[in-house]
Amino acid sequence: MNKTLIDTSAPHWPQNLWPYTYTHGDTELLCFVDWEPGDRSTGYAGAAWLIHAYAGGVDVVDLLKDHIIRDIEGEAACSLSLD
Repeated sequence: MNKTLIDTSAPHWPQNLWPYTYTHGDTELLCFVDWEPGDRSTGYAGAAWLIHAYAGGVDVVDLLKDHIIRDIEGEAACSLSLD
């Protein structure tokens, strides 16, 4: 499987969403999430919501099972909060 470099700064990508690459085994999805950072003063840990998930240039978000979506959202929120 060849990995493809995708320019997420191009205008056709959703500029209001955060890119996140989700990898599970040999499968890699270019995901775009809506993300809200945590607020320590209120104890809010932050959250991410999956909007798009691309495999080979095709949005497959509607084909993903709920537990995969939860995994992507959890990993994205954790990863983005570390940046």
